[in-house]
Amino acid sequence: MWCIARSRRWVSVLTLFFGILSLGASPAAVADSPARPQAPARRVSLDIPAQPLASALQAFAQATGQSVFFDGQLAAGIESMPVRGELSPREALQQMLAGTRLAARYADDTTFTLVETETPVPMHATPSPSDESAGDDGNARVVQQALERTLCRWPRVQPGSYRALVQLWVGPAGHVRRSRVLGSTGVAQRDAALEAAMNTLVLSPLKDGTPDEPLTILLLPRTGSSTDVCAGMAPANAEAS
Repeated sequence: MWCIARSRRWVSVLTLFFGILSLGASPAAVADSPARPQAPARRVSLDIPAQPLASALQAFAQATGQSVFFDGQLAAGIESMPVRGELSPREALQQMLAGTRLAARYADDTTFTLVETETPVPMHATPSPSDESAGDDGNARVVQQALERTLCRWPRVQPGSYRALVQLWVGPAGHVRRSRVLGSTGVAQRDAALEAAMNTLVLSPLKDGTPDEPLTILLLPRTGSSTDVCAGMAPANAEAS
């Protein structure tokens, strides 16, 4: 799951629940990008109790295969609403965010960012997106696509089988100047390969970037309903297995 928060400066903490992406489409029920034909929404059986919003979003991502970006400060101190029943991912997200000043802004069918709204969002609201949140969506897609291309080329660190927390310092031109793996993935060789792979990452220039502030990225394992984002991508030959 991916998420970038709406902010007037570069978001310094980017939480990325990655490696659990789903290709299932769902209808435009929350603040969405321009309307386009979509397949009927798949429904998921959910039982996510009220809890700190960041934890609830992680549970939501693992259960639905959605990707969410959000600033940790944006979700700090916010309690989610409970979500229970057979729901589409977007219906579930509406319930989870009800009563907060946060809404979902979808970059595509399975990737969204959290944005702030001026008033608390009712259960069935559809807030209008702002130009600023649209810029955050662009950042979300830039980071997601670059990570998929890079990690899928390194057999030892292809996403989906491990959990990792990584920090990246990105220069103005989009090159990663430095990376750091926070905690082990459980395999020392994979830790080293992950850091090496991150150092080869090249992003398009990000909107409102501040090079001194790192991106903090959380990678999570796939679930049974997830799609393998590396399917069909050829691994690089340079990495030793």
